Amino acid sequence: MIVDSHTHLLPDRLAAAIRRFFADHGVNDFSYPTDHRTVLDRHHADGIDTIWNLPYAHKAGMARALNETMLEASAAVADHPVTVLPGCTVHPDDTDPGADFDAAIDAGAKILKLHCSVGDYEADDPRLAPVLASAGRRHVPVVIHAGHSPTGFTMENEIAPIGRAAAANPGTTIILAHFGHEAFLQAVALLDEQPNMVADLTPVTGSPVPLTVEVAERLGDRIIFGTDAPNTTKTAGELLAGLRTLGITAATLDKILSTNARSLTA
Repeated sequence: MIVDSHTHLLPDRLAAAIRRFFADHGVNDFSYPTDHRTVLDRHHADGIDTIWNLPYAHKAGMARALNETMLEASAAVADHPVTVLPGCTVHPDDTDPGADFDAAIDAGAKILKLHCSVGDYEADDPRLAPVLASAGRRHVPVVIHAGHSPTGFTMENEIAPIGRAAAANPGTTIILAHFGHEAFLQAVALLDEQPNMVADLTPVTGSPVPLTVEVAERLGDRIIFGTDAPNTTKTAGELLAGLRTLGITAATLDKILSTNARSLTA
């Protein structure tokens, strides 16, 4: 079975606001509704049995409440055959992001999500240093969207801050969302430099990560699958079909689709 390590089953008001943002930037043709159970039903049909549900805070004062809502969302679908692992987030403008993180993990969150564009900060912001250090001590993977463009893409010059954050926290698993797409080559180089870095294959809206067989086989222990559902124009089935026809060996594909992500939240 498959793990989708990058989804956003968010509260209704926030989900609607995100859809309005995309519409304002010319993106309307989504492959999923925002209804949580509909997304989970379709993922289950595609062979996905676990998702990471990731929130992000765009300003101070909302992370704690959002983290509580993510736990509630997981509890509300506990009867579904797809397991929803709740994520949490922090914002550096809050008084004590480290305390917010610890409270969320103590309450049951499994993954930390940081979104540099939405929150308007860098991955190596000194105010996030205690959070990243705590994530390492507590064995919590940290998913970071490095890019600042409203399109969702990451530029070449935006890879460096996440590299500095990884170097400063060698005991913390830092996952580069969207494999740094469009700065894919720079992201590959970063993974070569930083052994605690992982990358997910989540597309940027409808643009798949340009993964090659060579990169998949060489870095197969440090790549995980993601969809961005429901805010994507590619279905999980389409993304899975693309991976399965790329020519990756079965052993490496199993790592990317399942075992790598499971090991990070075990």
